[in-house]
Amino acid sequence: MAILAAVCTIATHSFAQTDTAQAKSQTVDSTRGPITGSTRRIGLGGAFVAIADDTEGVAINPASTAVRLPYSFTDWDYGIGLDVAVGAWLPKNDVYNQGNTANQDQTKANKSTALFGSLALLVNYRHFGVGVSAEAQRNAASRSQQTAGIDTNFAANFGTVHLNTAYGFLDGQLLLGAGPRLIGMTFDRLGGSNVLGTAGVGYEAGVVVKPIRERYRFAAAVKSPIDAKLAAQPGIAASTVHVPWEVAFGLAYQMGPRALNPPLVTARDVARRTTGHEQPTDEELDTAARELFDQYEQRERWYLLVSSELSVIQGGGPVGLSGQTAMDRPVISPRLGLESEVIPHYLRLRGGSYYEPALIRGTQSRVHGAGGFDVKLFKWSVFGLLSPFDYWQLSLGADAARAYLNTAFSIGIWH
Repeated sequence: MAILAAVCTIATHSFAQTDTAQAKSQTVDSTRGPITGSTRRIGLGGAFVAIADDTEGVAINPASTAVRLPYSFTDWDYGIGLDVAVGAWLPKNDVYNQGNTANQDQTKANKSTALFGSLALLVNYRHFGVGVSAEAQRNAASRSQQTAGIDTNFAANFGTVHLNTAYGFLDGQLLLGAGPRLIGMTFDRLGGSNVLGTAGVGYEAGVVVKPIRERYRFAAAVKSPIDAKLAAQPGIAASTVHVPWEVAFGLAYQMGPRALNPPLVTARDVARRTTGHEQPTDEELDTAARELFDQYEQRERWYLLVSSELSVIQGGGPVGLSGQTAMDRPVISPRLGLESEVIPHYLRLRGGSYYEPALIRGTQSRVHGAGGFDVKLFKWSVFGLLSPFDYWQLSLGADAARAYLNTAFSIGIWH
């Protein structure tokens, strides 16, 4: 994120001042360039807003919280998701895409690394959903200012919490969702004490349209801007951290016999239809659930999903004191991804690409290539808790561009 580079610049400049000098207040922009999130989102090149579902979608599109999955057979359902990503594999990492700026000796971070993790919880009752997603990212950067003989090493910790509720109208064909997003940030010198921190709150909303039994979906999501104050500290000027607004539009189309938008059919629905009982017994519900599971397992597995997204991100203000400024106009990031279950019941592959626009004046845009897979592993029901879906899966994702390589992995349940 550009914010860490900005903090390095502000701190370096401020430390170089005399004791009587007054550092000027700044507005620093925290626009994100590279894609972060789940292994599936990374593998699809960020083209995710239209197909966001399960716990992976909570942080991307609030409306996805009400999407019921084709293997969900109960009125009540829940999901838990965990993802980890590491973006520091290359000897020279340009995580912030600073490139060769006009004042690179003073403004460019010599080395940068990034770690990302997310934990999400999703609870559904029929077409109603509540989702919570907590994301944590740690970025580290170092910069040497040769003219002042100062070496500035900073680490930034970013936390984002999404709290969303959503409902699927028209039997789940029109989904609307909204909720707050809370941002927290702390900055510290590597190996030293905390320097400064701040927090702020914004809002987000989304819509997903997925006509039953059709092959397409389209969606949109919007996130409001957030301005959080950084109080002045010794050697650090008072500043405002600006988290920009973002609007995303998406369209997805799925080819093959596998349905993209199946209707929600629960065990209770089947039991009522087959028995005529308004309140089916537990035995009748279990029988209906086994029937739905068998039907799901017998479905055709092959499909080819094409997902696209266009993200529009607000331009920011100054990000440093040495002439390094963010774009003062919105920037556009188109994204495209493909996914297919190439070996039925065992292996899913995905690939994608996206355009990372230049967020800082004097830098160049980057085109990313991404990919990933889900592979079926061993069978373990955790003493019956995961039945009938009791096979585990390993998911990997990778995102590469000029001077950038990010990898992510997660362990989950194969469906």
